[in-house]
Amino acid sequence: MRKIDNGYQINKNVYKCQYDNHYQFANLQALPPAIFLMPFYSFFIIFKCMNVLPVYDLPFHIVFLIFIIFSFVGWISEVLYVGIFFEHKFVNRGFLHGPLCPIYGFGGLSILLLPQELYTTWAPLFCASMLFGTVVEYISSWILEKLFHTRWWDYSHYKFNIRGRVCLLNSLLFGVLGLVIIHFVQPFVMKFLSLFSDFVLTLSADIISVALTVDLLITVRRLVDFSVSMARIKAFGENLRERYGHEQWFKGDSLSQIIASVKAHAAERKDEVSSSILKRIEQFQPKIRNLESFMHRFPTLKSLSYKDELEMLKERIRRKISKKSKRR
Repeated sequence: MRKIDNGYQINKNVYKCQYDNHYQFANLQALPPAIFLMPFYSFFIIFKCMNVLPVYDLPFHIVFLIFIIFSFVGWISEVLYVGIFFEHKFVNRGFLHGPLCPIYGFGGLSILLLPQELYTTWAPLFCASMLFGTVVEYISSWILEKLFHTRWWDYSHYKFNIRGRVCLLNSLLFGVLGLVIIHFVQPFVMKFLSLFSDFVLTLSADIISVALTVDLLITVRRLVDFSVSMARIKAFGENLRERYGHEQWFKGDSLSQIIASVKAHAAERKDEVSSSILKRIEQFQPKIRNLESFMHRFPTLKSLSYKDELEMLKERIRRKISKKSKRR
C-alpha cells in the first residue's frame, strides 16, 4: 500500500505506471511521429496504463462518491434522452427529487464488484456486466413493487423481456455500459477524485449523504401520499359507480368516463346534491395534478391496485400533450 496526494490509502496497482503521481507515459518513440496525432497520445497512454481497482479495495467514502457520480451521470442521460426524444422539455427523471438516478449508481458499483481479472478483458467483461446489470435491475423492480405495490418501469412491449422487469435490449446496454465504465469512465473518475484532499472528499461525502438521506425521506413521504391519493380516487370512483351505475346516462367503462359523465350530469341538474358532487370532483383536481407531475417521471408506471386510476392519469397527460402539439 502507498499513499498518493489525495490522502487516502490505495493499492499500488491502481495504475500500472506513474507519471506526475498518476501516470507514466510509455515510449512515445514507438508511436507514429505525425504531429496531428499528438492530441491522441495522452488518451492512448491513459487508456493503456490505467488499472482500475474493484470497489472493495477502496475506502467507503470514495465508494460512496463513485456511486453519486454514476447516479448523477445516469440522471443526466435520462433527462437528455426523455427531453430530446419524447417530452421535448426538461423532465426531472428518477426516483428522487435531486439530480440522481440511484439505479445507475448501484449498477455501476455492481460492475466494479466483478473480479479484477475481468477488467483487462472485453468479451468476458461484457457478459458479466450484462448479467450483473440485469440482476440488479430485476431485483430493484421486484423490491419497489413489493414495497409500494407499483411497477416503476415496464418492458412488456419489448421483445425478450422477463415479466416486464428486464429485457434483452437493456441487458445488452448494461454489457456496453460495463465496458465503458471499466475501460474508460472509472479511471477518469479516480483521476478526478485524486485532485482533492482526503478532507475535502470526506466532507463532501458527509454533506451529500445528509442531503441524500433528506431526499429519501421526502421521496418516501411523497410515495406514501401517492398511494393514499390513488386509494382516495379509487374509492371515490367506486362510490360513484355504486350510486349512479343503474342510470342510463352513466358511463362506467373507465374512471375517466365515470367522472366525466357524473360531472356532465351534475352540471345539467344544478341541484344541491349535484353541486356537492361537483365540489368533491373539483377538490380532487389539485391532487390529480400532483399525481400527473409524478407520472411524468415514470410514463410506463403500472400498479396492481390502481390500474384504472393510473390509466385515467395517463389519458389526461396524453390529452395535454396532444393539445400542446396542436398549438405548435
